[in-house]
Amino acid sequence: MRRHINHFLFVAFFLVAAFVVVSIFRSPGPPLGKIHSLKDWQSADAPIGYPVGVTEESEGYVPEFDHRFVLLDSFERYLMPETTYFESPMGSEAGALTYNAQPFGSDNPARGGKHTGDDLNGIGGMNTDLADPVFAVANGRVLYAGEPSPGWGNTVIVGHRMPDGRVLQSMYSHLHRISVPKGATVARGQKLGTVGTAGGRYPAHLHFEMRESDSIDIGAGYTRFKNNYLDPVATVETNRQGDSSALALSPLVVLNDVRWEGNLILKDAHLLPDLEE
Repeated sequence: MRRHINHFLFVAFFLVAAFVVVSIFRSPGPPLGKIHSLKDWQSADAPIGYPVGVTEESEGYVPEFDHRFVLLDSFERYLMPETTYFESPMGSEAGALTYNAQPFGSDNPARGGKHTGDDLNGIGGMNTDLADPVFAVANGRVLYAGEPSPGWGNTVIVGHRMPDGRVLQSMYSHLHRISVPKGATVARGQKLGTVGTAGGRYPAHLHFEMRESDSIDIGAGYTRFKNNYLDPVATVETNRQGDSSALALSPLVVLNDVRWEGNLILKDAHLLPDLEE
């Protein structure tokens, strides 16, 4: 009797195992979307970001990557040079180089709310400032350099570590060209790119934003919510060094620099405004 029971159990186990194997090979499940890149958060299709819009009906779908959930870790914050002084990205209005065509907080219900930044134009209007240089407002580290969408065009985001530990971010959009890569350490007054039109969608100007944030969020140009947006002009003026009528500084020359793993860490940076880039 025991031998018959053992034989029955063996046959039953074999049949169950065979059923499981056949089920796996005959029912591979819905196809997964192709992932093109997992290099880093900016170029990846669906890595560590929070899945957006995924429902029970979207099984097997590779969710859209949401970079708002990528938080800057302590090492990223450490790589940002500490900064205390800011300058205008294109020269001040008092210096008769730019004017603010659409100030921060301007209401535009047709576009979805209030303007999230300042639209800085050359004083000649239209495309007279096309390809003019755009400078970093303060020492920092490039957190984003690319084209998040056609409407934004070429965009650079720089992170700045303040003495009290807060992280401010400056954002420069609609650029014609980008001059710095993601991950680069930049000095106040260093050229980041040139004024553009977002592929001809607007007259040439710089959309300039300031934020306080520990994450990367491209966002929209208009919003009904305050979120983490700061008044760009007020932030620069509050942290400006020197005469408010002065032009934006020439690109800085960083002396006595230390290089670690290919990343430049600012040390004893000196301003040499008479030197050309």
